[in-house]
This record gives sequence, structure tokens and C-alpha cells, in this order.
Amino acid sequence: MSVVAPSLPLCCGRLTRAVWRGQVSVFRHCSRETNTAQGNISPKDILRPYKATGSTSGLSREEWLDKSKEFLKGLRECPLSELPDKYIALRRSKSRAHAPKSTHFLDYQRVRVVGGDGGDGCISFLSTFGKEFAGPDGADGGNGGHVVFKAVMGLRDLGHISSYIQGDKGEGGGNRDCHGANAKDLVIQVPLGTVFKLEGRVVANLEEEGAMFVAARGGAGGKGNVFFTTPVDQAPRVAEFGGKGESFCYEVELRTMADVGLIGFPNAGKSTLLRAISRARPKVASYPFTTLNPHVGMIHYADHHQMAVADIPGLIEGAHCNHGLGFTFLRHIERCNCLLYVIDTSQPRPWEQLEVLMYELEQYQEGLSLRPHAVVANKMDLPDAQENLEKVRTHIDLPLVPVSAKMGEQLVPLMALLRFLVDHSVTNHTGVSQTPLPT
Repeated sequence: MSVVAPSLPLCCGRLTRAVWRGQVSVFRHCSRETNTAQGNISPKDILRPYKATGSTSGLSREEWLDKSKEFLKGLRECPLSELPDKYIALRRSKSRAHAPKSTHFLDYQRVRVVGGDGGDGCISFLSTFGKEFAGPDGADGGNGGHVVFKAVMGLRDLGHISSYIQGDKGEGGGNRDCHGANAKDLVIQVPLGTVFKLEGRVVANLEEEGAMFVAARGGAGGKGNVFFTTPVDQAPRVAEFGGKGESFCYEVELRTMADVGLIGFPNAGKSTLLRAISRARPKVASYPFTTLNPHVGMIHYADHHQMAVADIPGLIEGAHCNHGLGFTFLRHIERCNCLLYVIDTSQPRPWEQLEVLMYELEQYQEGLSLRPHAVVANKMDLPDAQENLEKVRTHIDLPLVPVSAKMGEQLVPLMALLRFLVDHSVTNHTGVSQTPLPT
């Protein structure tokens, strides 16, 4: 495209009198190409024992349930003082902050990434003492900066990433053959396990520390009029625009959000349970859908292991049809290694809560409800809870731990069971043996 040079805001260097008098000089776009891309299952069927892969080890569901029940039986018979260090959660020695609320966990973000534009080339003609027409001296522009994502340790979520990211523009060329400076690459740190999708297709998976992904390349710098000097044309009035940077719209998400996800109906006590076992401070109130965004708390064990536990917003019947909070928070559950179903034992027929929850997960993604899991019978301090607990045991043939998150009762066995769940989901495919309970 032809453009009159004086109308451009970027026309570097000392131009000849002819240019300033309005004679036409042509800028053309940089010739370097840039890569700009543009089941029919009822809820009750879920609880029936059947063969299915429940973990990465390839064990059947029945085999995994037997191991979990043996662990809970040994936990009840073993004094807490004789537990291995790996199952002992450390007490909090520091009080919680008094801030009104904490920031929620962000594990999904749509990001538009634009590489930096290249600097424009310069049209300039040198005029020195004793030699008025010394020839062209317009230099090249600098290259635009790339946008790069780098996986690092120490980050947990994507809350620091903006929805629009643009690289720096290269500096324009100057007179006296002074080339424009290249822009620095923009490096953005992300947690390990960050996945980048473009139009639903995975284009990058940063699993190792230090892994980098060039999300958008910067444009090439435009050539100045010195580049176009030929034996025929000794005074070219032609330069190049800098190349445009690449532009993409990515879906950035975490492959693994947390080690354990708390799943339950609204007001089942998930937020209270997370506050009881960690230093997280999700909002707690007596109305449904108090938690609208996931919160993650850390549990520290005596063997220096840290476990991430996520409070998932409450699910309701029909969540797989996008009812309630819908698909958005079913995706959160998909990024948890283990599942902990939290049911309200004070309600009538509490075992039906588990049937509905597992049914919704299966309808959303087949096999999702069969990841290593256990059931927490919460609110045991309320009336009728003990009577309902006996009925729950007859209807649910799963690892079950009765607790009172509000009063802090039976939390030690629960945190030991959480460590067992995480070890089972990780160590079985790595070949590392688990530490058995003392007999």
C-alpha cells in the first residue's frame, strides 16, 4: 500500500528538502511473512459395584474399595500416636489473617495474546558539510518482542494473568544508519501443568519446570531506504513498515487444580470443612451458593508433604445440563486428582445426595466419579445425625468418615484418609510402595 511519507507519524531521520516539499516517498509493508494464525444411567446405578478403572494403577473399583476399607479399619484400631509421619497433619501455629475475605482460585482464563509489532524502516538522506547529497542513510527498524509463557514452581493459579497481553513494539530505524533496537521478549510465569488450547486443540502443555511456550511471535523490523539502494536507483525513497505481531486467543487452564476436591450440595459444609483442615478462609454463611468461586487450602504433614484441597462450589441436580452453576464448576472437578463427597447427614435420606452427585459427574464425563474417592458424613453435631449415619452405612458401601467440621471432631482420621487417597492416585503408577499402618 502506498502512503505519503509526511503523513506518517513515524518518519525518522533528516529528510531531503524534496520530501518536505511534498514529493511522494513510498513505504511498503515488510516483505517478511509473519505466522498469523487465525447415557441413560439412573442415579442409583452409580452406586452399584461394577468393574471400572478407578485410578491410574488400573485396579478395578472393587479392589480399590477393599484397600480403602482396610486402611480405615486399621486407622480405627491404631492409636494416633503410632501413626506414621506421612499421615499426621501438622497443627497451625500461626493465626489466620483478619481480612474480610480471601481471593478465590482461578484455574481457567481466556487470554488474547498479541506479539509486538516490528519497528518501521526509515527514509533519510545524508547531507554533510561539503557534500549536500551524500546518499541514503535510513536504517532498519527493530524486531517486535515475542510473548512467552514459562512454567515455574511456586505459583498455584492463573489469577495474575491478564485477559489481554501484548508484546513491546520494536524501535523504528533512524538516520545515519542507526538501526532500531529489538524489543525485549515478554516472559510470563505460569504454574506447572498449565495447558494452552487454541480453538479446542491443545497446542502446549508445560509440565516441567522451565518449559517455555512462545504464544505469539513479534513482527520483523521494516527495512530502511538504504536496503533498497541499487546501481540503477542510488536514492530510493522506499522503506518498509514493520511486520505485525501474531495474534491468538488461547484458553489457558490448569491440568491439575488440586490434589483433593470437596464435592457436595450447597450448604453441605464444604467451606466450613476447608476452614477446619487448612488456613483457607472461604466465606461461610447459612444460605445456598455461598461459594461462587473455588478456594484452595494447603494441608501440611509431618513428613513435609503439602496437599492442596479445593472447595468446589455446590452442585445441584441437573448440573450436567448447565443448571445451577453448571459446566463451569464441573470443569473444576475434572482437574482434581481425588474426590471427597461431602453429604449433610442431618438431612432426611442423606445417601440420595451421593447418588445425585455421582450421577451428575458421570453424565458430564464418564468415569469422573470413579477417581479415588471417599465420603464425609458432615454435621454430626446436629440432631438426627447419628440415627441417619447408621442408615447411610447400610446404603453406601464406600469409605465413610463421620465428622463435624464446625466443632472440629474426627478431623485427624479424615486428613489421614486424604493422604491415603492422594498416595493411591500418585504412587500406584510410579511404582513407589505405600507405607502401611502399624499393626
